[in-house]
Amino acid sequence: MLMMDIPSPTNQGESVELICSYELDEDKLYSVKWYKDDVEFYRYVPNDWPPGQFLPLQGVRVDLSKSGSQSVYLRNVDLNSAGVYRCEVSAEAPEFQTVEAEKEMKVLVLPTEGPRIIGGLPKYRVGDTVSVNCTSSSSKPAATLNWYINDEIITGKRESGYQTEQFTVHHSNGLESSSLSLKFVVREHHFRGGNMKLKCTATISRVYTMSNEELVFRQQNSGLQILENASRVRNSCSRPICSNFLQIVAIYFLLKRFSEILVRSLRTMKSCNLAV
Repeated sequence: MLMMDIPSPTNQGESVELICSYELDEDKLYSVKWYKDDVEFYRYVPNDWPPGQFLPLQGVRVDLSKSGSQSVYLRNVDLNSAGVYRCEVSAEAPEFQTVEAEKEMKVLVLPTEGPRIIGGLPKYRVGDTVSVNCTSSSSKPAATLNWYINDEIITGKRESGYQTEQFTVHHSNGLESSSLSLKFVVREHHFRGGNMKLKCTATISRVYTMSNEELVFRQQNSGLQILENASRVRNSCSRPICSNFLQIVAIYFLLKRFSEILVRSLRTMKSCNLAV
């Protein structure tokens, strides 16, 4: 009877204990051997000295002081530690009965920071097009990204009015990054209290979830309308009626000036006649 326990998934940098429990009944234990991807890395033989022995293997760092006949302790696991582990238990002669079991161990490399949002503007008007992109930090496996508008998840289906596109970047160190774009036309219902919240979440299995969000504001159209009205007023001066109006005003001021001069002249002449 054999029972095996392999913690999976586990995070890079952690230490884990692989357990191989067995019952030999009337038999005596001859050996316990551990394999990763069919390559032996640890054996426990009671009649040897020392009974526990480690065989070097990349990604497998055995702590002999914590390992024994029914478990093996691995320190500081990394991506190379991931794989299929097998425990093989053999009894002494004359039966030499052997039983074995195997399980896979997955190693996760979690992102060191939350997702990044780029391409957004601080203000939008109804009718504007929003085009933003969310990128996760490097990890293994790549994070699953989702967009939310005002805390409502975006499906990306064509009939929903939202366009999304996702792709994965594979880095030379074995890690991966996800990117998810979002494009849509701003509608009246997108603003709540004059604001619209864009949020992107990054999730890996059930062990990691982080998010980033941006709060954008509604840009009012009143200022634009005032500028347009002013432009119309300025442009209207190029019409013939405006030109005629300016000519009339100029003639008015000339006539007014001429009348003032004429009045002063008449007063001067009257004063001269009285003096004579």
